[in-house]
This record gives sequence, C-alpha cells and structure tokens, in this order.
Amino acid sequence: MADVSLILASRRGHVVAPAGCGKTELIARSVASPVEKPTLILTHTTAGVAALRQRLKRDGVPASHYRLNTIAGWALWLISMFPTRAGFRQDPLAAPNYSEVQAAIGRLCQSGHITKELQASYGRLLVDEYQDCSVTQHSIVSGIANAIPTVIFGDPMQAIFGFGGDPLSDWHSEVVAAFPEIGRLSTPWRWSNAGADDLGQWLLGARDALSQGLSIDLRSCPNRIFWHPIGADINATITEQVRVQFDISRNSPNESILIVGDPIRAGSRHDYASRAAGVSVVEPVDFRDIVNAAENMDGLSGDALLQACIAFLIQVMTNVYGDRLQQRIQSIQAGRNRTPPTPQELAAIALFNHGGYPQAIAFLKSMASDRERRVYRHSAFNIMIEALTMAAGGSTELRSAIALLRERNRQAGRIVPSKAVGSTLLLKGLEAQHVVILDADQPGSAMSRQHLYVALTRGARSVHIFSRRPTLPA
Repeated sequence: MADVSLILASRRGHVVAPAGCGKTELIARSVASPVEKPTLILTHTTAGVAALRQRLKRDGVPASHYRLNTIAGWALWLISMFPTRAGFRQDPLAAPNYSEVQAAIGRLCQSGHITKELQASYGRLLVDEYQDCSVTQHSIVSGIANAIPTVIFGDPMQAIFGFGGDPLSDWHSEVVAAFPEIGRLSTPWRWSNAGADDLGQWLLGARDALSQGLSIDLRSCPNRIFWHPIGADINATITEQVRVQFDISRNSPNESILIVGDPIRAGSRHDYASRAAGVSVVEPVDFRDIVNAAENMDGLSGDALLQACIAFLIQVMTNVYGDRLQQRIQSIQAGRNRTPPTPQELAAIALFNHGGYPQAIAFLKSMASDRERRVYRHSAFNIMIEALTMAAGGSTELRSAIALLRERNRQAGRIVPSKAVGSTLLLKGLEAQHVVILDADQPGSAMSRQHLYVALTRGARSVHIFSRRPTLPA
C-alpha cells in the first residue's frame, strides 16, 4: 500500500500503479499540502499533462505548489536555460530535435552541474507513467534524483510506447535498480466508483495472470466482459461491431464509449468512424496526413485549391462524392442544370472561380453543414479550418500555420469526444464507461499482453471484446 506520508518521506523509490487504482489521486494529494518549494511533476505525454492539470485544478491544489510538464517539454525548457552547460543549443525557430535535446539534458543532469539549481527550484520530483520512459528519459530522471527526493509511478503491464533508437528503460534491470519499490496500489477505484467492483477485481486478476505469461478467459466475468466471436465474414463482423456500439449507446445514452481499433492501420479506424454515426476519431498528435493535406493546399487558388479541399474532405467526411460535385459545377457553370444549385455547390463554384483561402473556408464549412454529410474526424477538420483562417489573414503561409497549430495541440493535449475510436497508444490514459475492442487477436498483429491489458482497462462499467477465441493471448 502507498499513501501520501510514504511519498513525502521517501528519498527515492517507485510505486507500482495498476490502471484505475488511484494513482492520479495519490499524486494530487501529495502536492496539496503547503510547501516551501514547488514539486516538479513530469509525465510522458501531453495528454497526461492535461489530465493531471485538470485533476489538480479540480482538487483546488494551488498552482504555486507544483510545476507540471512532459519530460521532453521540461528538457526543452532546461536546455534553453543552460545551453552551454548542456553542450547543445536548440534553435528556437526550428522544430525541436527532442532526441538530441533529451540526450543532452540526460548528460547534464547526470553530471551534477545543475544540482544547486535543481535544489533551489524544486522540493521534490514526482514522475507519472514511468513505464513509458525511454532510456534517455530515465537518465534525466535518475540524474535529477541525485539532487532532490524523487518518487516515480508506473506499471510495467502498461508499457506500450516505443522510441525507435531510444528504447524503453527496462523496468526490472534499470528502473527498479534506480528506484526501489516503496509501495503499490491495489484498490480498483475506477470500477468501484462506477458500481462495477466485480470488473475491477477481475482486471486485477487478469493483470496478474498476464504478467506471469498466462492466458485469461473472457467468459469468466459474464456480467461485465462480453466476448463477441469474429468469423470468416468480415462485413458481418463490422456490422456486429457497429450494432454492439449502437446498443450500448441506446441502453446508456449519456455514457461514454472508447473503441479500440487497429494499432497500425489508421484507415481502418477512420472507416469504422465513417460507418458508426456519432463516433469521432482520436487523432495522433502529429496530424501527419492533415499536415500533408495542408501542404498540398499551400499557395493554391481556384480549381486547384478546390481539388485539394475535396481530397481533404474525403479523408474526414462521409458522402463527399467529389466527382459528382465537380460534374455539377461544370453543368451549373454552363447553364445546363435542371435543379437549382445547393449552398454547397455555390460555395464550390465561388472557390472554383479563382477563389482563395476565404472561399476554401466557406466551402469546407458549407459541406460540413450539409445534413447528408457527416464529419467524423472533427479534430482534423477543425485544425484545417483554423490553419486556413490564419493563412487567409496573410500573417503566415498555410504550411507554417498548420505546423504551429500542431505544436500547440501537442502541448495542450487532446479533447476526446464521448464516443471515440483510436488505438491503444492513442487511448492510453483515457477512460470511459464502456470499451469496445474491435480485434484483439488479429492475425499478424495480435495484441501483446500489455496492449491487451491497456485496452481492457479503458472501460469502467463494461468491456466488449471481439476476437477469434475467448482465451487470450491465443
């Protein structure tokens, strides 16, 4: 068991924190008491920062009690303060090279050359989601721990991120060696508070089994875990997945649903959202395909810009029918149309006839207002509208505007709708009343034990899981 007094008394250590067992509550309470110096709180993602900030604000913790950032963001700030000592200077106008920045800050923290500055600035360090820290990030944190009391929180069963050439720090040989265990959380508050203590206890048991290399039987918690077999007919499976999600929405209209889709093929998640009314896509923070779409629009006007806008809409909206729309434009322009033009067609014609970014914005908004169409990637649509608006003002190019907005969103974290589809990587750290896992044992990309555990623990009241077998991993 771990409590606030244990955290505050520890010079160095780690708390094992299974999903939904009160970790955020413990962190918030640990910084609530008056302190001489603020606590530095670091985590792995901007979504985690947003969640912690919201919780601290909700609990009334004064902002003077803490400094909250991602590890990467804090490293970027620190290198701007001590570029000479770090031996690396980041160009403030260039996109941050996070790997080089973090490597330089890791060396600086390990060197002890900023020990006095750390001790003067912070009373202690708390690090959340430590299982997702890379080797370089672990070097930063363990270096800080040489200067000020440090407690980290994490769960090796939720280690699903990867960093290419900078792998995750090994929990047992590196993390535990640097930060001995001082306690663990064992009460499944997320599920107890939702009136689903049976599901919470089942998930704790499933975590233990998975961590030992055993399998779990999805039929062993019949009131909360619902197994749906995947057959040979792909269309029938998709129809059943949408039906299950609709049934949850109908039976629990005011409750949230997270849908866990293919971790690799974003297009399959987009396809699901396009079929299931009311579901939106959780976007990756880099908005890669939307940035590409903006770059394809950059500097265009008239018909070329219209074509680029249609190509963008096909990625984020249902029933675009771009070929039909362009045929109608030609017909209307030539006076051959038998039916009057729709508002969407008039907006398209205004753009076609040498229109620029203002006309592109009007066209996109008009298409979104059409009841026959539906935007299912709202974040992507909105960031494009905002970028076009900035570019239309003449203060920046479109490609620069989209890059600026992407970085702003990266720092602010995501706003997740009540019914959303994403991958385990995108949904990790989020929770809803219900979760639907679309394919847990997909041939060639079956969920690992860690991904499976993360997916299962997103729903506080029910878990619907589609797989070929009821026992996972197979």
